[in-house]
Amino acid sequence: MGTRVISSVAQMNEYYLNNANFEHRRFTMCHEIGHGFGLPHTDENPYNKNLGNCLDYTDDPSTNLLPGDVNMEKLREVYLGQATGKRLLRRVENDDGSVTETIGWVINEDKKEV
Repeated sequence: MGTRVISSVAQMNEYYLNNANFEHRRFTMCHEIGHGFGLPHTDENPYNKNLGNCLDYTDDPSTNLLPGDVNMEKLREVYLGQATGKRLLRRVENDDGSVTETIGWVINEDKKEV
């Protein structure tokens, strides 16, 4: 099993974030928080085809806004010691009209989430 991160701080550049569109802000925050959990880049060439995960460099983050399966498998491997399971995206509309998205895993047939 790999080394676990027990604490991390992600600082965002307010000048950049205030001058970027929503998708770029969301991508950047997901990307930096992913590094805080110990995730590496999945691709460092922003001109390659998007890989569908926020650890992939891109100039068009529209399809790279969330961690992808490869990122989640790495987290499961490091933090849970296993690399199998099915990703589950839960989207909840809050009372104030905002949306919360969470990612979990179904790890067995009893649909126990982690």
